[in-house]
Amino acid sequence: MIPFQVQRFIYRPGRRLYGITVEAFSKPGVLASISSIMAERGLDILYSTAIAVEAGERGGIIFLIDFTDSDVTPQAIAEELKALDFVEDVILIEPVVDGFLIDDATFPIMLGRRRALILDNGMLRGIFVSFRERLGSGGEAMLYHLGLEAGRSRGRHAAMSAQRLGIKSLDKGLETVARALKALGYGIIEFMELQENPPRARVRVYNSIECELGRGAGHPFSQYIRGLITGIASEFFKREMTAREVKCIAMGDPYCEFELQPKGSTT
Repeated sequence: MIPFQVQRFIYRPGRRLYGITVEAFSKPGVLASISSIMAERGLDILYSTAIAVEAGERGGIIFLIDFTDSDVTPQAIAEELKALDFVEDVILIEPVVDGFLIDDATFPIMLGRRRALILDNGMLRGIFVSFRERLGSGGEAMLYHLGLEAGRSRGRHAAMSAQRLGIKSLDKGLETVARALKALGYGIIEFMELQENPPRARVRVYNSIECELGRGAGHPFSQYIRGLITGIASEFFKREMTAREVKCIAMGDPYCEFELQPKGSTT
């Protein structure tokens, strides 16, 4: 499986790196036309992404480029792109120092129509590991409830989206949520068992972002993800659910596994 790279920083010592953002009207061939100009000048496109818009609307394309092996200047390429009839504007992103480039020309980060935030492993370790080490069981409880409320919000949004898409079955709705969570980087989520009445489920999570940070803990490590799954299930089942982690990669298991049942159930 190929990882999805959100490239906001590039560090390549000794290379001549620049970024270019292009505001252009969407129509067939725009990306190909711009890319061909760069290819003809011997430029190596290290990363690019296009903002999805409807045909005829104005969108953006971001390029992070290595100019090292080309005689053309970034300024000359910017001017050439500005001359294209479908281009509205071009912004040049200068390197911080030679070989280190930050895309600070685009803001804010959006996930569809919602503003988003990128947290890398270092920041997540501070939340999922250091936070609970400092606060003990209280920190773990807080992480669980943060996940629970996030799951409720995600579950409500997913349930409304499923309704708009014409998805009526519980299993298809939850499969859609699982695929969305995978796309967002939480982990690879599979519903191994699913029962609607009475509501029960067994959920398997491969490569959980939280529990990968807790490898070697020797005990079930999931608090935030467990809360997230509980909140989502509560919205879809339309009743309060609880989740118990019975397998965890932090204990040496090949995956994390959760058993969900109604809150207060004794079986």
